[in-house]
Parts: sequence; C-alpha cells; structure tokens
Amino acid sequence: MSEPVWKEHFHIHTHEADTNGLARLDALFCYFQEAAGHHATNLGVGRNDLERQGCFWVLSRCWMQIARYPAWGQKIMVRTWPRSVERLFALRDLQFISEEGEMLGTGVSAWLILSQDKHRLMRPGPIMQGVPPTPEPAMPGDVLGKPRQVKAEELSALRRFSVRYSDLDTNRHVNNAAYVRWILDGFGAERHDRFEIASIRIDYLSETILGEHIDVQAQAATPDSDQVILGVRPEGKQPVFQAGITWRERATAAPLDSNHPGNR
Repeated sequence: MSEPVWKEHFHIHTHEADTNGLARLDALFCYFQEAAGHHATNLGVGRNDLERQGCFWVLSRCWMQIARYPAWGQKIMVRTWPRSVERLFALRDLQFISEEGEMLGTGVSAWLILSQDKHRLMRPGPIMQGVPPTPEPAMPGDVLGKPRQVKAEELSALRRFSVRYSDLDTNRHVNNAAYVRWILDGFGAERHDRFEIASIRIDYLSETILGEHIDVQAQAATPDSDQVILGVRPEGKQPVFQAGITWRERATAAPLDSNHPGNR
C-alpha cells in the first residue's frame, strides 16, 4: 500500500560524524536521497519503474536548512513527500526530526526526469499523475528561482578535486552528496571548528564523470554570512554546480550518545 508521507529512521554512524561529533551535511543529504528513493518506489515511480519507461530521476536542485545537527550515535527520522509538479520539476519536501520530536531541519528539492538514451528532459506530469496529493504544508525554500549571480572576479580558489570512483552513483555520475562533501572539504578545520552551515541551496548544473577535475571556488562571505560556492571545469570554466550557503557560529558540540559503544 502506498504511503502519502514516507517516514524512515537513520542512525548517525561514526563515519558520518565530523570532528565535533555531529552529523556532516553530506550525510544528511544521503539520508534524504535514500528516503526519497524508497518513497518513490513505494509510490510506483521509483528507479525500476522509470527504467521500464526508458528514463530516470536526477536531483536538479535542493534547498536545506538545518536548525540543529544531530550527534554521533543518535537516531533521526526523515519525513518526505512529493509536493507538486512545476513545469519540468517534480518538487519533494523533507523534514529531519529527532527521536524526541524536535524539528532538526527542513528542505525542498526539485527533480528532473531524463531519457536513458539521449538524456533529454521529459515532462514529469504523465509519470506522476498516479501519485496521490499529500495534504502537507509546503516547506520553506525557493528552489525554482534563479541562483544568485556572481562575477568571476569575486571568486577565489578553494581546492581542485579529481572525481574518484567513490564519488559516483549508480548512474556513473558524481552523487549529489559528493558535491556537498567537496564544499565541506574546501574549508579547513579552523573554519569548521568555529562555524557550521545553517542553510544551503545547491544547483546541479552539469553531469560530472570519473577522472574529471573540478575547481571549487568561493566568494568571500558577506557580513550576513552568505557565501556563493561554484564548481567549474578548469578548461572553459564551465560550471557544474553552484551553491549558496549561510554560515552561523557553532555552539558547543552536542553531547554524544552515552549508550553508543564508542563512548563507553
């Protein structure tokens, strides 16, 4: 039986925690991607369902706001549901909720459907027409508006990344969470010890494959802590992703779960 709202629980594992003992942002992206895929399958529009129709899902844009990062050893629940179809985008909302019922974060994502043969855009309406509407309020976050424009001279180099095998997904392209990990890896430990990302909007602009080199560049943070991050191919400077992030000063790291075997 199909579920209008999908609920899935995740445990923050050691390899998903940062040096402050909190879940990394790329881990939260992975949780959402996992839950969204399971829900799509439950609704009859999952990976295998689309393969039979000669197409597949790709995440185009995602906006996520984190009120509090969960700690290593804790469990959280992802609630997610399809919101609507807007032009070529299928929108999906999400929530991160603690075991105690605290809202840890929210987000909204925009998905595209591409044909398997030539990766042409396909309208999601006919595929999504059998999915029942969900009576849930829309989560905040504008993923359909254009990302903030930034001039090349405003950007400075952070780091060059080479696409590794572990960055790839089942479509043999860089997984969406890997780009988030690149953003995190672009900054040193001192930055992460003092600040954390409170919100992110990331736009996936071009497919990236094994062996490619991507230069990650950053705009200087504004007084209100907003910052644009851009990933470009060195040759031709073609952008492959753009992210707008907001930093906040980090509070004292949340206490680790005393029941976790690694904390005894």
